[in-house]
Amino acid sequence: MPALRGLALHKKFGGGKNLTLAEAIAQEKLLTLEDIDKMVDFFEKFKPDMDDPGWYNPEKPSVGWIRWSLMGDQSGKNWSIDTKKMVEEGLKDKSIKIKTLE
Repeated sequence: MPALRGLALHKKFGGGKNLTLAEAIAQEKLLTLEDIDKMVDFFEKFKPDMDDPGWYNPEKPSVGWIRWSLMGDQSGKNWSIDTKKMVEEGLKDKSIKIKTLE
């Protein structure tokens, strides 16, 4: 699983400190709409440089490859974008209802 790989690379090579979302993805925990929005925002802003010599290199990984992996790589991108679209369309046609806290 890409997020597990990302966590292992992060542990070995370092990086940012907030790994809460990456850990949730790796552990296949339930994600909130806010989590999905964070994933979509990441993928919309992040432009992977797959020609970077550190891309797919477990001995000298690029920071970009580690970040990409932490968010679930291409499968995480596809899933988050598709899920967000499905939720938004479900809210529009009212096939998805959100219960508010009182």
